[in-house]
Amino acid sequence: MSIDADLLRGAPLFASLATSARKTIAAAASLRHLAAGDNAFTQGEPAGELFLLLAGGLKLARVGWDREPVILRLVHPGEVFDLGHGPHRLRHDATASALRDSTLAVWPLASWQRLLHELPALPFGLVRALGLELAETQGRFLEIASLDVPRRLAHAVLRLIDRAGRQEEDGMRIDVPLSRQDLAAMTGTTLHNVSRILTRWERHGLIIGGRRTLLVRDIPALMRLATAEA
Repeated sequence: MSIDADLLRGAPLFASLATSARKTIAAAASLRHLAAGDNAFTQGEPAGELFLLLAGGLKLARVGWDREPVILRLVHPGEVFDLGHGPHRLRHDATASALRDSTLAVWPLASWQRLLHELPALPFGLVRALGLELAETQGRFLEIASLDVPRRLAHAVLRLIDRAGRQEEDGMRIDVPLSRQDLAAMTGTTLHNVSRILTRWERHGLIIGGRRTLLVRDIPALMRLATAEA
């Protein structure tokens, strides 16, 4: 089943395209629904599709040589993911899991390659999207290489506020169902370290924790932690 072209309007990759171009792109896509915990694809599986998240939320995680998962990226509505297809990349290098019930637009790789040839404006948007994704990934790896764990965790929480924060009476609610283990996998540390730091922040009134939820009560204090000298 093809999708409504209006669903593509909120995706930065497609927002600047003409309506006729979005209709052509939408006609080549199909809808896929995932329940929370389902995978869009699994690390090591053959790669043959491109995805746009329409609703919900996903995490991209890779298991390394030490068998520990590392969350490479969180995917929010309007974002295209698994952009790294090419003739030399035949398998997925990460697993995409739904954090909540999610809806995806999916394009077979052959259709996507045809669209890139037919729509001259599309490759420029793709290059921009790849550039933003690369810059975000490089920034996160730089944090892991150069910052201590509390500052890495502070940066991760601030990014979550920016991308998925919801203002409430007592602070900013992070509207992504992440466990403490997920936060550890995002910041290259252990569950023990994350639990210890969050407990300290909660004791000092910066946050209110919960099961797969976080309410940030003092964003300025968190920003000071993120930029503090080691």
